[in-house]
Amino acid sequence: MLGIDSEQDTNLTGADIVRADEQRRMDAATLGFSVSQERVPIDRGTLQQSGFQPENRGGDIVFGYTAPYAQAMEEGTDPYYPPIQPLLEWADRIGAGPGLAYYVARHKIPTEGITAQPYLAPSAERMDDWLSSHSLEEYL
Repeated sequence: MLGIDSEQDTNLTGADIVRADEQRRMDAATLGFSVSQERVPIDRGTLQQSGFQPENRGGDIVFGYTAPYAQAMEEGTDPYYPPIQPLLEWADRIGAGPGLAYYVARHKIPTEGITAQPYLAPSAERMDDWLSSHSLEEYL
């Protein structure tokens, strides 16, 4: 008879599996955070600097960005009238002058909103790909 013995003598506990799963998800999140840091829009660097590294919060592995405008940059916005001062400072930083600031504040954003510049969505896609190619068994 020709056969293969697939029985494995292991003494894994539930805690071993939980630790392995947590490490696998942490590795995926570390990759995801790195991707998001490469993709995050940079003006003054405040949004990028507001990013926090992956951490375990009650069994969930999380990372993200705490700048108040993080979601607007990721998802874009509906049209609205923004304050002019931050846009004047932005136009000055990029050497464009106040004309661009007024155009953006009084035309572009009020008619089109802020255009989405996704940085977390691409990181989530990369994490999904990574998790698909790295099984839990590799961590046991």
